[in-house]
Amino acid sequence: MTDATFGAALARLWPRAPQATTAAIAAIAETVFNKYGVETPLEIAHCMAQPSHECAGGTIVREDMSYSAPRILEIFGVGHHSARVSSAEADKLAHHPEALAERVYGLGNPAKAKELGNTQPGDGFRYRGNGMLQMTGRGAHRRIGKMTGFDLENHPELLADPATAFRVAVAEFVALKCLAPAAADDIVTVTRLVNGGRNGLAERTVWLRKWKNALEGVEEPAKRPRAAPSVDAKPITHSKIAQGSVVGGALAATEAARQVTQTASEVSSAARDTADNAGAVVTVAKPLLMSPNLPWTLLAIAVVAALGYVLWQRWRKLRDEGV
Repeated sequence: MTDATFGAALARLWPRAPQATTAAIAAIAETVFNKYGVETPLEIAHCMAQPSHECAGGTIVREDMSYSAPRILEIFGVGHHSARVSSAEADKLAHHPEALAERVYGLGNPAKAKELGNTQPGDGFRYRGNGMLQMTGRGAHRRIGKMTGFDLENHPELLADPATAFRVAVAEFVALKCLAPAAADDIVTVTRLVNGGRNGLAERTVWLRKWKNALEGVEEPAKRPRAAPSVDAKPITHSKIAQGSVVGGALAATEAARQVTQTASEVSSAARDTADNAGAVVTVAKPLLMSPNLPWTLLAIAVVAALGYVLWQRWRKLRDEGV
């Protein structure tokens, strides 16, 4: 896809964005997509639908935090957010952005501050929702900055530049393992990886449809082996605005499930070598026993135990037959 084709689609879908923003993005779009392996129109549509929602079509750079008292309760009140802001607090925090950010993202909310990697007074406001995917927290700024070569931890204001924000958003999309579900047209999974749940799923779905329509007729690239993304694709597990930048739990569960499948395969292979390879069961099971994902670990133990029993029975049979 050429920059001109993408630029025309962007200008049409982000009509309220500053012209400087759309022009800066269009000028580098093809290079950035190629660098991070976002290749097909469908993948590009998913990659753009998410920031289109998060930054409201290119009109939001930083989370404002200047909320009225009713809005504070709606977002950060009891039953809506870990901050559990009370009505009395909301009245005092209304239209005081720095105080509100510190209360809900910073040291005024210790659990959330730890999750976000906010360790210093003022971190809540300094690392509030930022950029086209509205990354939140010192931890996310540090990790994504290292992935992309920008010192976002010390200079979060760098994301005010639209070209930088676009590069970082595409890199983050790939680092969050969104390419596979995007290629499968699975917006629920993509949304969960980006935002931590189904927050704004209806709006994101509308954006996806718009981007698909805008890119309709764009020629598919020649089929070729997908290159490894030019980012450190280590799972990101800290939160974004209100809900979290990534679902660490979902990613961890997926990884644990993969380990279970891999374990079953390895134990089955070991069984073919009879008793001489019985130690393979212990070797394969050891990392699972040390996993922090307890429910999946227990399932893995059950699988390994069952397969180990089959292996033992086969060994007994072979022994009794004198093999």
